[in-house]
This record gives sequence, structure tokens and C-alpha cells, in this order.
Amino acid sequence: MIHRSRFLSALQAVLPAVALTVCGLLPTAARAEPVSTPEVEAELIADSTALHPGTNWVALRLLPQPGWHVYWENPGDSGIPTKLVWTLPDGVSAGDIRWPYPHRESLGDLTNYGYSQETLHLVPIRIDQTVTGGPLTLAARASWLACKDICVPGKVDLQLTLPLADEATADPVWAPIFDATRARLPRSGREWPARFEVADGSISLSVESAELDGADDIQFFPYANDLVRHAAPQRLAADGSHLRLSQDLSEYFVLAPEQVEGVLVVTKGQQTRAWEIRAEPGTVPPVAEPAVQAPPAQLPASAPAAAAPPAFVAVLLFALLGGLILNLMPCVFPVLSLKALSLVKSGDGAERRRQTYAYSAGVIASCVVVAAAMIGLRGAGEAIGWGFQLQSPVFVGALAYVMFALGLSLSGVAQFGMGLMNLGGGLAQKPGLTGSFFTGVLAVVVASPCTAPFMGSAMGYAMTQPAYVALTVFATLGLGLALPFLLIGWFPRLAALLPRPGAWMETFKQVMAFPLYLTVVWLLWVLLRQTDPQMLSRVMVGLVLVAFALWLWNRSGPLAATLKLGALSGAVALLFVAPVAGIGAHASTAYTTESWSTQRVAELRAEGRTIFVDFTADWCLSCKVNERIALRSDRVAQAFHDNDVAVLVGDWTRSDPAITEELARFGRNGVPLYLVYRNGQDAEVLPQLLTPDIVIDALQ
Repeated sequence: MIHRSRFLSALQAVLPAVALTVCGLLPTAARAEPVSTPEVEAELIADSTALHPGTNWVALRLLPQPGWHVYWENPGDSGIPTKLVWTLPDGVSAGDIRWPYPHRESLGDLTNYGYSQETLHLVPIRIDQTVTGGPLTLAARASWLACKDICVPGKVDLQLTLPLADEATADPVWAPIFDATRARLPRSGREWPARFEVADGSISLSVESAELDGADDIQFFPYANDLVRHAAPQRLAADGSHLRLSQDLSEYFVLAPEQVEGVLVVTKGQQTRAWEIRAEPGTVPPVAEPAVQAPPAQLPASAPAAAAPPAFVAVLLFALLGGLILNLMPCVFPVLSLKALSLVKSGDGAERRRQTYAYSAGVIASCVVVAAAMIGLRGAGEAIGWGFQLQSPVFVGALAYVMFALGLSLSGVAQFGMGLMNLGGGLAQKPGLTGSFFTGVLAVVVASPCTAPFMGSAMGYAMTQPAYVALTVFATLGLGLALPFLLIGWFPRLAALLPRPGAWMETFKQVMAFPLYLTVVWLLWVLLRQTDPQMLSRVMVGLVLVAFALWLWNRSGPLAATLKLGALSGAVALLFVAPVAGIGAHASTAYTTESWSTQRVAELRAEGRTIFVDFTADWCLSCKVNERIALRSDRVAQAFHDNDVAVLVGDWTRSDPAITEELARFGRNGVPLYLVYRNGQDAEVLPQLLTPDIVIDALQ
């Protein structure tokens, strides 16, 4: 029989070990096992042993297998960012992923941004005070793209079950890893003085901060995917706390943004930190290219040429495949579908073959012309790429007219006959080979907003080569775009695969009008981003005139002819007058702004400052008109300066509960809302439509 004192002594020795074991196992037992694929291991984890009312932190843990990587929120030249779709109990909500800074992954002439090591994708989980009861299960479907020399998409369903408590203690296993990940999250550097300028095929940043002084390495990761050529080297010029950074523009760069945002990763010795910066337009001298060193004397002169033919053949193959896939892009498909209909209705095999040859000639010739224009403009120092013509507001507006007219024609507003079935605009209305040729021209025009797989690498290579190489690559791209119809011409038996003519063709024709209308909507959005609401309104009036002209199309007589000519002339005049009218209309914004917050308003009122608050949104046309007419005028800018006005901007482009609450406090449920605080007094609400005099009088 065991002595009682010895039993108690043994029990006292064992209990602490048992307690530690239980405490260590409980959090782990609440979690499902990690899910492993051949490329990635994934699981949901938390930094605490229990959930509690308020904000909790969980994470999607991804561990790529050796040689594999997953992607950051901007994946770079290729790839897809990791995503989470949550299924949560009532009273529980999830925020966006908080991304630690990435590293570069390069393969050939492509560069991606992502993670090849174990990475936590942190997510804030908000639990309402009303949530009570037992354990909570957080479920999410995680999807990612893992790449090595190939890319494999992954998708798994994950769960995390934890008890609900008033307070939670740190998980001894995961809390340190969460802390290490938080150290890699970008800190706010948006208050740093930062400017950017786009010129001579590069974008240049200028940033000032004491955090940059003494840096051993600095890298910039932009949030926008189409801003820089990711594989291009970043050229740095650092002087103490002042940094200048230049990088070549992306091949897909179209229009300079209003702001450039991204993450600046700064390494000093063994410490690396990331800072989120926001640069405004300004003047930034570009950092020059490093001097090119002569090749070593012992390197044979023929060595580079030995590798060129295989690379060139691969680029031509990429261009051919890219052009072929371009036929399936939404901007091209409506045109090609109707071209197929015209082939169905065409005559004998010889006529069909001639039409396909003419169409292919139009496609290839247009691609070569586009390439020649790009080469010439790049040689003159312009920063352009595929689709560069869309940088012209006149071209965008004209293309919107053409797409709108074609859509109305397909809807039956006007009947142009079989000529317009070839969709080449006025020239494509001509029957026979001329119409087919200009259908090919229009196919290239409407394809310019689209980029198919394989095209990026091929065009990027082409624009770094001599002119004859670039023209060959673009001609091959055109060949790929024309290939489906060219094959029908070469092999007439393939025409048997086309559907037989019938009543379905009229219905199909009408259905194809709606993708063209969507294209018009997209073009108008591009136009608004390029110019202002005034030009957009003029082009929209031009669309009405185009519709009126088409309504009159099949009506005869002198009056109808005069009205048609007048409507079309008016549409063209509005298209060309609009950009001219806008020249010089954008006055300078010679004052600085701050982000609005109730705390900042209180601080400035305590100082006795005059405050102007602008609650606005990018989608608010009234806001933009007020900015153009009043807030950006030189008179208002001078009044802000003379009266030492603090200008606060509340951006409601995305939902912001604080701004929503402030709008409601002033009896508003939308923007714009303009407030003026003087001498610490309560706010004066200004009218929703502003003039310079209204603003200046309110300040005084």
C-alpha cells in the first residue's frame, strides 16, 4: 500500500507537467490539421488561445514547398494574389488581408512579387459584443496560385475553432510568428514628402524621410500592376534622407495616375522595414541609366548570336499564340462573330477564300502600322506601348462613336446592308474585298484595349530589338489574330463547320449589339479618367447625335439628308472641340490638403485656424465639377494661402463609417458637403454647387 505522503508528493510533481501538457494541447486540438497540396501547405491560425469581443487576429498560413512561391496583392508580370472567402457566424466579420512586404521572383524576362517562405496573411476578425455562447468556428475558402517552372492554382476549405472568452491569452506557438509578421507589415509613410513624374519612358519618384538615411538597400513595390516594367532594374540616387528612384514604364502603361502608391522596403544592416508611401505629381529629375561596360575581351563576338535564333523563334511563337487567343477577348469577339456570319452568307468557296485573304491582309497590315508608329514615337522619346492610341481622348471618343453606331445597327435602328456586317465602319460598308480588308483594320483597332496571354513577353521583347525584328513580331501577332479565318480560306472544307444560315442569325446579330454597348460604357469611363466631366458630357451628346443620324439613315429626301449631315457634323465637332475647350481649364492646386478626421478638426479649431472641409468622392460628378470650377481656381488657392486655411478632404469614394456619420450630423446622406470653420466657431455649411466667390466669401 502506497504511503499517503508519498502519493501526495508524487501527485504534486506530476500535476504541473500534466497542466502544461493540457495547456499546450488545447489550442492545437481546437484547430483542424493543415491541408497540404504538392505545392503548398495551408491552415488557419490565431495569435491567441481564444476569441474575444472586439478585434481578433487570425491568419492564413501558407508554406510553399521548396522552389515554389505564391503572390503578393500586386503579383507583378504574372500570377494571381491569394484570396480568402469567409463563412462566419452571425455577429462576426472579417477585414481585408494585411500583406507583409514581398520579395522579387524572376523567371526569364518576367518578374513577380510574392513569397517563397512560410508567410502569414493577417486578417482582423471583428466580434460584436452581442455574440455569446460556446466555441466559434471561422471557415474560409483559400485560393492561391503557386508557381515554379509551371503554375498550379490551389483552393482549399479551412476552419479554425476557438472558445469565446472575455479575454484571450497569447498562443505560445503562434504569437511570436504573428509578431514577426507584423514587423513586416508596411508602416504609414504617407505623410512623407513624395512626388512622381512620368517622362522619357520612365517613372521617377522622389521621397524624403529620416528613415531613409543610411539605408543599405531600398526597393519599391507599386500597388498598380500596369505602372512599371517589373523586370526592369530600379535606378537609385540616395543623398542622406532624400531618395530618387527611376524605373522603366510598363508596356501596358496608358495614363499617369493621380497618385502613385506602393511599399518602400528599406534595409539598414540586419533590420528591414517597409513603409507605405503616396506620391503626388511633381517635378522629379530621372536617375540616369548606369554606364554600359564593354564585354570582356575573351568573350567571343559570336556568343550572343548563338542564343538569339531559339529565343527569336520562341518570341514569334508567343506572338502567334497571343494573336490567336486575342480572338476570344471580349473586345474583339463581337467583331469576329459577325465576320463569321458574313462568311456564312458569302457565295462560293473562291469568294470566301478571297474575303479571308483580304481580311487577313487588313489585320497584318494594321499590326505592322501600329508597330511602326510605336517605334517612331518611342524613338522620339514618348512612353507608349500596345494600345497607345487610347491615350488620345479624340481617338477614344471616336471609337465610342463607331462602337455605338455599330451596336445600334445590329439592334435594327438602321440597316446598312451586308457591307456593314463586316464591321469596318464607313469603309467596311463597301462590298467584297474592300469591306473585308477594313474589317481586319477594325479588328486590330478594337483589339488594342486587350492583351492576351503570351502577348506581353512578345511585345516587350519586340520593343527592345531593331525595327525589322519588332515589325516581324507584330506581323506574326497579326497573323495569329487572322489565323482562324485564314485557315478557312486555305482549307475550304473547314467552312462546313460553320453553322448553316437561318433565322437564328438575326437573333444572334441583335444579341451581339450588347457587348458593343458595354464597350462604349468602358470607353466613356476611360475618357472620364483622361479628361473631365465636361468632355464626357459633350461626347455623350455626340452619341445622341449619332443615334439621331442613324435613325434618319434609311429616310430619303433633302430634309433627311440635311439633318443627317448636320447631326454627324455636330458629333464630330463636339469630339474635336471638347479637348480643345479643356486646355488650360485645370487651374493649379497651389495648396496642401490633409485627410479629414474629427480629431484633426478639433485640434485645428483649438488653434483658432480657419478650416475648409471637402467631403468628396471620385464617382461624384458634382464634386468634380466643383473642384474644376472653384476649388482648383487660382483665386481660391490664393484665398486659402492668404487666410492660412487648413484644407481637410474626406474621401468617401469607398465606404467610411466616420464620414457617413459626419454627413448625417449635418443632415446629409451623400456628397458633396462643404464646411467652413472660422475662429473656433461651429461649421458653416456651403451650397452644394460652388463658385470661387462663394468659397472666398465664406473664408472671410
